[in-house]
Amino acid sequence: MTEPKFAQELVKLANVVSVVTVGRGGVENGLTVSWVTPVSFEPPQLLIALDKLHYSVEFLDSTKSFVVNLLAKGQQRIAAHFARQSFAGEEKLEKIATHEAPSGAAILSEAIAYYDCEVVGRVESGDHILFIGQIHDAGVLHDGEVLTTADWTSYHKSRPRKHSHLG
Repeated sequence: MTEPKFAQELVKLANVVSVVTVGRGGVENGLTVSWVTPVSFEPPQLLIALDKLHYSVEFLDSTKSFVVNLLAKGQQRIAAHFARQSFAGEEKLEKIATHEAPSGAAILSEAIAYYDCEVVGRVESGDHILFIGQIHDAGVLHDGEVLTTADWTSYHKSRPRKHSHLG
């Protein structure tokens, strides 16, 4: 199946839209992720899929933790902010209200809910890396319906540039 055909068909498979935050100690990043799924009740675990070339992969390999922040319907602007490629020296989280999760990653104050996870598994699959995170903390911050890819205008694959923010 061609990539454009696959992207066209993915529109029919609605997923929640979230912002995954990674990092600690003042070096952090956030990115929009719609490939998130639960994988286990006991222990509670989530899976996120990141493009192999996205520099947040380095953060996850280094910090071994992440927060999945679920967005609400109407928060497309936040999703778009974190979906775009960062510029060198830019801090996407700088103008966003956050507080620190126990893992050290950021919880978005405007998120509907969050899941604070420790990486317990990493699998390469095609052009993505699947990170399995054990949930150590979670909470509902606001009432509302979650934003899904069905609320989004299109599905496309971006090609992030590989560069390092780690020393």
